[in-house]
Amino acid sequence: MTTTTSKTIDECVICREESTKLYQCCSNEADQICELCWSKLISSAMTSGKIGLLFNEKLSCVCCSEPIKRECLPKEIQTRINSILSTVPNTKNPKTIEEFNYTYNKSNELRHCLTNEKFIFLTQRHYNLLGSCIDTYIQSLIKSDPWNYEEIWLPIKDESTNDHHDQVNIFISNDFKTNENGCLILIQGSGVVRPGQWARSCCINESLDIGSMFPYMAKAKEHNLSVIILNPNQTSYVVVDKPIDTEDAASINKEENAAGEGTNSTNEKQDTTVVNTTSTDTKDNSTDEQILSTSENKDKKEENCDSDDILSFYLSSDPLPRPLTKKISNLSTSREHVLYVYDQIITKSPAKKFYIVAHSAGGDCLMYLLRKRQDKILPNLAKIAFTDSVHSLLPLDSNEIKNFFKANAIHFVASDEPMGKLIDYVYDFSRRPACQEVSAGHPKHEYTSGYSVQGVFQFFFPSDKTQDEDIERIKL
Repeated sequence: MTTTTSKTIDECVICREESTKLYQCCSNEADQICELCWSKLISSAMTSGKIGLLFNEKLSCVCCSEPIKRECLPKEIQTRINSILSTVPNTKNPKTIEEFNYTYNKSNELRHCLTNEKFIFLTQRHYNLLGSCIDTYIQSLIKSDPWNYEEIWLPIKDESTNDHHDQVNIFISNDFKTNENGCLILIQGSGVVRPGQWARSCCINESLDIGSMFPYMAKAKEHNLSVIILNPNQTSYVVVDKPIDTEDAASINKEENAAGEGTNSTNEKQDTTVVNTTSTDTKDNSTDEQILSTSENKDKKEENCDSDDILSFYLSSDPLPRPLTKKISNLSTSREHVLYVYDQIITKSPAKKFYIVAHSAGGDCLMYLLRKRQDKILPNLAKIAFTDSVHSLLPLDSNEIKNFFKANAIHFVASDEPMGKLIDYVYDFSRRPACQEVSAGHPKHEYTSGYSVQGVFQFFFPSDKTQDEDIERIKL
């Protein structure tokens, strides 16, 4: 690709506008493009999640279908391209979002540290490793001022230990063991989300106000409720540090899933990533363990890694090698997790009333808990709010559960309608809604919890008339 600058006025092959400065992408001089059109083409690649192809010399020119050489692009575009490259950490074992040159601003939005640009998708591998660091960041906030939540590792062991490799963590507010007024139970959906998150994609592309549980934690504090945050997705741990062949790992994990996850709903909704129409948050639960295992032994090896090797690592379209994992004892499925947490932790709360928010597949886990522990939980259960959830009432469910749902449960569903507007669906007998359904205020599944927080608490506490515009941004 060359730059053509002359007194002769030539025509851009795309916009047909005349210009004295055109950029050529191949040996054919007729295929010359102006800077404005190049800017639009590269911006389109960014928003569609295909900019990573440019760095791998696989992004084709619209004119000649040959790979675009980024070093020959207009200088202003190259500057922007280099800012994207700066989000590649200098290590294959990143531990913080700052290593990606990203940070959360005062509006709780993820922004580039140098350019203040929003997140730009590079590759799935890059996205997953950043997401893992965001998991760590959010949990560090949960444990810090002003929240100061306590981290609990499960299953509970007879002796205290600092080795938690075969356990899963949950969080409780610092008044959980003493607050008699009430308790809020938060259950996220399936996928990669970890404690404190409703949707990783929203935490990355929108803000923590939409994708995280902090707004719910703040509202709970306003209403003098203690909080417990579950972690039903992390059902396995890494038992082999050395990655195994993909086929072997898939075979082993397939057998474990068949043995342990067979009770889960087959119609689960999962949190999907909206990263410029690319990438997904829907992957199996071993991925974060995979990231952990892959990273733990890399510090020494990276001393011999050059920058090109690290760049190739992040630009690779191949998935990270999968480690061998084993199911966590007594918490091997999402349903088991919720039941164990209820029996071992929630029953020890002195709260007189319990309020539950369940998102997506968290609704299936909650239904399982209600059926297993109906006599214990219903007497103190105040209200339930589902957010675009997977749940249903079965013909064999007790009248007590059915009556409770009629009076004390609500479902905020993905919809274009204003938040809280009644959704009048036409159901056949087998698909009749389990409870009243209203709009969450957003048409996309992963946004529903973030957009319906105000409606959830107005349902929990009808006297709460605070309007959205009166709510201050959550201070983290």
